Amino acid sequence: MDKLCLRSYIKTRWLLGLTATQIYNELTTAYGQDAVSYRTVARWIERFSNEREGLEDNPRSGRPLSAITQRNIDEVKDLVNDDPHITIDYIADILDISHGSVDTNLKQHLGLRKITSKWVPHKLTKEQRQLRIDICTENLKKLERGAWRLCDIVTGDETWIYHRKIIPKEQSKVWVAKGESPPTQVRRQHFERKTMFVIFFMTNGPLLIHVLPSGASVNAIYYRDECLKELIKNLYKKRPSSTANHIKLHHDNARPHMNNIVFNYLQEEKIKVMAHPPYSPDLAPSDFWLFNYLKRSLDTCQDATSLAKMLSRELLSIPIHEYQKTFQKWIERMKLCIEHHGDYFEHLL
Repeated sequence: MDKLCLRSYIKTRWLLGLTATQIYNELTTAYGQDAVSYRTVARWIERFSNEREGLEDNPRSGRPLSAITQRNIDEVKDLVNDDPHITIDYIADILDISHGSVDTNLKQHLGLRKITSKWVPHKLTKEQRQLRIDICTENLKKLERGAWRLCDIVTGDETWIYHRKIIPKEQSKVWVAKGESPPTQVRRQHFERKTMFVIFFMTNGPLLIHVLPSGASVNAIYYRDECLKELIKNLYKKRPSSTANHIKLHHDNARPHMNNIVFNYLQEEKIKVMAHPPYSPDLAPSDFWLFNYLKRSLDTCQDATSLAKMLSRELLSIPIHEYQKTFQKWIERMKLCIEHHGDYFEHLL
């Protein structure tokens, strides 16, 4: 469904007396995780209520002055919370506001910046920087003393992957003859399909590739039952001689990961958790290496099944030495974080 069809549907259902919530629920039932946000539905109903008849966007010329609104700030925040890797161009397409307005909303009003292609707070507090130093110092001590081994660490996270690959604008530039039209670069639309994957890996390759069903979300119970239990089962298949005491699980501080349901389960399984500082994608191998690698490598797929197969093939085709090299880079990044007084350091790499 394109934008005009969507707005026509919202207007028709609104004229029939449905509320924004009811219309949003209908769209969610039909499109699952690809449905437009509630705020977008409410925004268009408000416009129709103000006797706006048309379905087209407002003229571009007026947007830079009006796009810095609390509603747009909230919608940008929702989009970033849903997908921390989202790009400015993509947000601009969804909300129909300029690139500059999105940039202003993100950086000035939400205080965000991008680290390893992920949106994080623009400036870390003194306490956050100190926590990054403390955790890196403690993890390095355990590794350097031999109490921990890199080969015993399992790391991973969730990520969205789109079914259609679009080449970045800079990469799509071509030379054309005078008067000749350049090839069209198709823009990603809000309703394009995407699938969430949960991926964990070790120094010797992938350990879990889990595909979320359409419409599902990762909460603590889902994370424990569908991801961690399968992860531990795969671990013992791959390393039957391993004991749980040797394994160190590394994941970020997302709410499902930190829930007591997950904490208690890992305690029962005697799996130790490797600490990770908040707002630190630059210290997570999934973020600073794997997810970007996959998104560059994967091609267009028609459905989640074919995308999952392609992703699995890609993960298994990565040479083992690349996984090992990434874990070594992880150590270098911890040291760099300490040397840089806990602040972000990617500009030094």
